[in-house]
Amino acid sequence: MTVASTIVSMSFLVGDPERERAAAALQRHYREGRLSVEELGQRLQAALGARTAAQLRAASRGLPPRSVDAATVSEALRTPLRVARNAAILLAAGVLWLFGTFALLIAFAVWLLADGPSVAAVVVFTGLWLALSWLLFAAGRRRRAPRH
Repeated sequence: MTVASTIVSMSFLVGDPERERAAAALQRHYREGRLSVEELGQRLQAALGARTAAQLRAASRGLPPRSVDAATVSEALRTPLRVARNAAILLAAGVLWLFGTFALLIAFAVWLLADGPSVAAVVVFTGLWLALSWLLFAAGRRRRAPRH
């Protein structure tokens, strides 16, 4: 095994997604005026033909790294914040449902103790429990509806 083949085998191999990202970055540098048409062609050929990460890095050598703007940072942080907010809403809805169910269960037990077992009590409290569950479900669906 030669030294060159050992170095290549030690470098990480890249796939099409990495090559396409590198090509998109080179095209962005061209649009921003950092590359001429000839240099873009040479670098694209090197990037799209790269087999290793080292070859891919060589295609963009000498170009400034991608700058991070406030919009990119804001978008990256928005997803975890949205997940945390949705989890908090789900937890709050679950707690409300549990308290409502517990309150209805206590009221049902009190009615049964006061008036004795009856079909009316079962129907009324089952209907109230279903209505409470449906209202919480419908409120959650309204919050999750996509906004345009």
